[in-house]
Amino acid sequence: MKANRKFKEDGEAVSAVIGVILMVAITVAIAATVYVYVSGMLGSGPSASVTVSMIQTEGYISIQGVEGGTIASPDAITFVNSTGADKGDGAWVDVDSSGDVSGGDTISPPTGLTSGEKYTVTIVENDDAVGTCKFTAP
Repeated sequence: MKANRKFKEDGEAVSAVIGVILMVAITVAIAATVYVYVSGMLGSGPSASVTVSMIQTEGYISIQGVEGGTIASPDAITFVNSTGADKGDGAWVDVDSSGDVSGGDTISPPTGLTSGEKYTVTIVENDDAVGTCKFTAP
């Protein structure tokens, strides 16, 4: 017993309640860090999506620019009228012969559009609409 009394010189110590609170706080902090790491919050941000800006220029659509990447060949170019009827794909014309959709390229409307009717033109790439504009058939 005398050997144990040697260490009891000072009566000060951290209470058991404070010790438990500190251990719980440390455990919660470690769990939160692991959760953030596993859920990917520390990873890179979302990737930029490709967007195409275009306007109607006389009887065709002019592509003004492409942002966020490139489009080698669009999956579809649709002309949909106000009733929702798809009038078919337009013809994409690569003006600079690069093979990519880029500023200055044009889209020719499909044949058989009703003159004066308004259409929504959409470029589709990888099942996503990357650009839209309004078009009034000449």
